[in-house]
Amino acid sequence: MRRCYVFFLLLLSPAAVQAQTSASALPDSVYAFLDKSLQLLQTYSLERATVDWPTFRHTVFQRVQGAQTIRDLLPVYSFVFEQLKDDHGWLTYQGKSYKWRNPARPAYANQVVKEALAKKPGVLVQLLPHRIGYIQLPGINAGGSLQQMRDAAKMVQDSLCRLDPDNVRAWILDLRLNDGGAMAPMLAGIAPLLGDSHLGGFVDKDGRADQQWYLRQGNFYMDTLQVTTLKQRCPARRADKPIAVLLSGMTASSGEIVAISLKGRPATRFFGEPTYGATTANESYRIQGTAYLTIAGLQDADRNQVAYKANLLPDVLIAGGDNFHDLMQDAKVQAAVQWLRKAKGNRKQ
Repeated sequence: MRRCYVFFLLLLSPAAVQAQTSASALPDSVYAFLDKSLQLLQTYSLERATVDWPTFRHTVFQRVQGAQTIRDLLPVYSFVFEQLKDDHGWLTYQGKSYKWRNPARPAYANQVVKEALAKKPGVLVQLLPHRIGYIQLPGINAGGSLQQMRDAAKMVQDSLCRLDPDNVRAWILDLRLNDGGAMAPMLAGIAPLLGDSHLGGFVDKDGRADQQWYLRQGNFYMDTLQVTTLKQRCPARRADKPIAVLLSGMTASSGEIVAISLKGRPATRFFGEPTYGATTANESYRIQGTAYLTIAGLQDADRNQVAYKANLLPDVLIAGGDNFHDLMQDAKVQAAVQWLRKAKGNRKQ
């Protein structure tokens, strides 16, 4: 038996012995936290097939040698997300987020948009000349509960219903200050503009369809699951009116999903800047307690199953010229109004 045991040890590679040593040196709770994180990423990450997992696990455990607490692990998560090319995911631990800041992303230079976003804007609805309805829809963080989603959807709808949709001949949907949040209340809240239809969905890395999202009777559905419970306060007789969508480099994540939900819609045109490029679907998985790992696992796709692997490009590129204090002096609004005055509903432009 002794000879067999010695022979088994000889078969182990130095790397395997080293991995065992580094892993076993961690306290059990610390090892379990990191091990579960890597298991979740190996199962759900969009880029999981690009990684040699035995080698990757060995490298990660080598980087955390000597860690005695979970807090000691936190710096390695930037490296982990970087290897998976995931700058949309993050670790949440004790109320703080830890992620990878992708240095390849250029710094956003539009100071007017940045300053407006820093003021934490709310939903703004007003009637512009030529009976054009204007909706500023910023990012909406609705919390994690279904009721919070429904309350947020009602807030957006209540704002929209300050205008009578039937008295509006065309719309501007301003997503320049929409840096993400919850997609369901945003889309349900503007349902009078869009009508009931299939708006888009998620696809895997190979383009296979996953969950799809819809508006049905003015409410948001993920597949067959009804998320919002709005009563249609201001139903529109027509949901085919022209819509101009305004984009910026700060339009991100669920803000991009709202934009994607209008891609392929007739009588719709996009103005402004390329979006941020967080066009992946995130899912959060509990590690322990209040610690969660949020992982980019799927890509966003429009109603025609076109997947968006990077950012959205506007139909009309307009850099700068933003004026949130006087919309009729705003270069993007001016371009949108000019197009909307000529656009016809229910017809591709």
